[in-house]
Amino acid sequence: MIIRKFCLTLILLISSIFCFSQIVDSAWSVKKSSDMKLSYNSSLIYPGARLGIDFPIKTIYVTKSKKSRKIKNFVKDRFISADLSWYHHPTFHDNIYITAGWTMRRTKSSGFIIEFSPEIGYSRTFLGGTTYKVDDNGNVSIEHLAGYNYAFLSVGGGVGYDFSRTRFKRLIAFYKFNVFGMYPYNSTVYLRPAMELGLIYKPLKFLSIKVKSKRIHK
Repeated sequence: MIIRKFCLTLILLISSIFCFSQIVDSAWSVKKSSDMKLSYNSSLIYPGARLGIDFPIKTIYVTKSKKSRKIKNFVKDRFISADLSWYHHPTFHDNIYITAGWTMRRTKSSGFIIEFSPEIGYSRTFLGGTTYKVDDNGNVSIEHLAGYNYAFLSVGGGVGYDFSRTRFKRLIAFYKFNVFGMYPYNSTVYLRPAMELGLIYKPLKFLSIKVKSKRIHK
């Protein structure tokens, strides 16, 4: 009996601490438009482009009270992202890859944003030089669109600015650094850095999705 009371008291204490540290003021669902992305996509010095869509999943409005009595407000958004990317490496290959990712974005009240996203997908390369193949009879011919298929993994983080408080309120400018791996590449993983510099457009209505939203106070 004493042990049961002790356990119950401990559970109530932990629950009260958690509730005190993070109070959910309200929760609701609302339809939100998906965002469109267009960016310059460069692998090292090699040029490319990227086109994508961010499908909204969750929005959390956070108010944080600091010990200095300052109030800090920011928004945490979660998206499922779909992207089509390409870069051109002269004399080596052109790489086209399709990915799906989980994007975690945090926007401060000032408009400054940071984000992080892991991605998974498929890559197809097309060799830059002329490729020849030899059949079983020794005949040589040119192989058109020669290249390789890879499983594709990427992880990246970026910064940007949301222009919501300006006349360009539907735009976000961003810079993002990614590291991706392609497998199998000569029985190993081929790692390569890439960077993006681009814009996110937030239309009023485009592939709208019902999004879970809540407001919390820490």
